[in-house]
Amino acid sequence: MEMNLVTLGWLFLFILLTGYWLNRSGSPYQVLLVTLHKLIGLGTGVYLGLSLYHISKIASFSPIQIALIATTVLCFAINVATGSLLSSNKSMPKAVSLLNKYFPYLTLVSTAGMIYLLR
Repeated sequence: MEMNLVTLGWLFLFILLTGYWLNRSGSPYQVLLVTLHKLIGLGTGVYLGLSLYHISKIASFSPIQIALIATTVLCFAINVATGSLLSSNKSMPKAVSLLNKYFPYLTLVSTAGMIYLLR
């Protein structure tokens, strides 16, 4: 479990760093950087999902744990959706950019809370 936490921490750091790099590079985004950012995010989501699956085999989740898991999944989904919209070459409303700017932090907080309650 400790190795999972360290790995998740590094993955989140890489997501935030590549996202920051993307933001600083401006539009149109570099294909390699967008691809790297998306692959790290996808890998983090899969890794987190597999970790939750293995934990669920050992113990059942309480209602609060299920609520935090659902919140984290929702935050990840919003990040993926807004990131996909922003990486398109179409002009997007300011709200999409704001959601993509702040939801990674909400995802990080909800994931940290979820991990804390699962320990």
